Amino acid sequence: MTNFNENLTVLQVELIDFEEKIQALASEMKLDLRDYEIDHLALRVNSEQNAKIWLTHLSKCGRILSDNIVNGRPIYLIQLEKPISFAGQFVDIIELPFPKNKQYPQETWEHIEIVIPFFPDESVEAWIERINQQFLWQHLTQLTIKVSEPKVEGEHLPNPSIAVSFADKRENHTCIKVHPYSIKKILEV
Repeated sequence: MTNFNENLTVLQVELIDFEEKIQALASEMKLDLRDYEIDHLALRVNSEQNAKIWLTHLSKCGRILSDNIVNGRPIYLIQLEKPISFAGQFVDIIELPFPKNKQYPQETWEHIEIVIPFFPDESVEAWIERINQQFLWQHLTQLTIKVSEPKVEGEHLPNPSIAVSFADKRENHTCIKVHPYSIKKILEV
């Protein structure tokens, strides 16, 4: 098995810019990424052909952990044999959603997902309210917040998501998503 750097040189170069943009977004969010587990990094692609090429290369760097249909499109999770360093952590999961009907401004790295766990016996609604009250992102006009709960067949744990990005995406298209469980925990149940 080869490593990420050898197979995906362009994405590796773009990873440096992506990390800088994610750090800028985290700073605006008043979020210290060192305090939370970075669960995985995610790519965005516009053509099925490019998605297949990236999947082939990523598969040479690890193994497909999951290939579920989410909101009508395949999303692959690849567990890297050798984790990559990102924002002071080592991350070993890459998410590769195949395209649907949306064109992204760039085919590259798009978001990270971090874990802020549920409290014992906390409901989805209470978790969302706690995150909103703790960070107050909804009061920052330069940010856009989207709350969702993707449903994936076979997953038994609730998987709410709070996605935060800049309202003006021209200079920084990245996004930080917050979930209560790591993707590995979601998949193992």
